Amino acid sequence: MLPNFEPQLILPQLAALLRPNDSLLLSANLAPGRDYAAGVQRILPQYDNRLTQDWLMAFLLDVGVENTDGELRFAVETCPQGTGLRRVIAEFHFKERRCIQVADERIEFHGGDAVRLFFSYRYTPDRVRRLLQGHGITVLDQWITHSEEEGVFLCRRDRQAG
Repeated sequence: MLPNFEPQLILPQLAALLRPNDSLLLSANLAPGRDYAAGVQRILPQYDNRLTQDWLMAFLLDVGVENTDGELRFAVETCPQGTGLRRVIAEFHFKERRCIQVADERIEFHGGDAVRLFFSYRYTPDRVRRLLQGHGITVLDQWITHSEEEGVFLCRRDRQAG
């Protein structure tokens, strides 16, 4: 699943694993519509809701963070590596001091600290094609949901790549 990996890290690894003419089936979360930025904003409520908040907070609650220690915030940010992609992020922002113990390590958070709990890149079919092509992988076919929010791509490693 492409969205939950940094593209500049996962794509070279995928390309290295594939032999010429190998096939790859991968899925990607998509930004619907013609306006990429607006499409990413449009899907934000799929993440910023009570059920997802409870799911993301489960880890922090299990290690001793309290809901009252801060606030879970969702946002859209541009890929820090300059790919032009945007991603939905979820971060817990501490408003007060909290110490937790994870295995043998004690971790201390202060007001203003933030912990990234989740990110998901959003693509368009064209962006998937361009990114993969840059690593010698060609999209042969694609299946896009009616909502334009999910896609599955059949890919092949180029013969001359490598």
